[in-house]
Amino acid sequence: MRRMLVIAVVALACAASTLAGCKGLTAAPASAGDWPAGVKEAEVYAAVLRRYLTTPAESSFSEHTFTTVYVLDNAVAGAGDPMGTPGPGTPIAENTQRQVTAALAGTADVVFIADRNTVVENRDDCAQVKNGGILITFGPPKGDDNEVTVAVNGFVACLGATWLTYVVRNEPGSGWRVAGTIGPAAIA
Repeated sequence: MRRMLVIAVVALACAASTLAGCKGLTAAPASAGDWPAGVKEAEVYAAVLRRYLTTPAESSFSEHTFTTVYVLDNAVAGAGDPMGTPGPGTPIAENTQRQVTAALAGTADVVFIADRNTVVENRDDCAQVKNGGILITFGPPKGDDNEVTVAVNGFVACLGATWLTYVVRNEPGSGWRVAGTIGPAAIA
């Protein structure tokens, strides 16, 4: 009887309180797509891009500095899987694009593009990014307000590409930081 009473009290308390008050009792975390106005999304993408561009062991482009970093303006499901079929794209909000570009200003010249074919050209039977650049395709963030994973594909040329997935955590007092990688990674 006592157990039934406790369960009933908890259920009534949750029903009467806000969602935030019962978030520990919910089965599924909030999706990254529910974040307010792209603010956190921008922080996550900026952290991922900074880590990717400044960690040659993960990007496989050891001593290469890219003149321009082109970023597809849609997050593409399956971006971190070289053998997969890319899924549909989810637009990255213009506000998010501006924030990422500003956050990376000291690291790289970031330019968001709508179509990869505008920056990839064929030279000597090898697709290459124009002007010594790199083309980045993000996957949509998956997770909650504490931790997400973000797939990344970096493409330079026919034999110059990487695919991996980062784990990004919301650290108290310091914001979103890359904690490492998860799952398979590939280099071409």
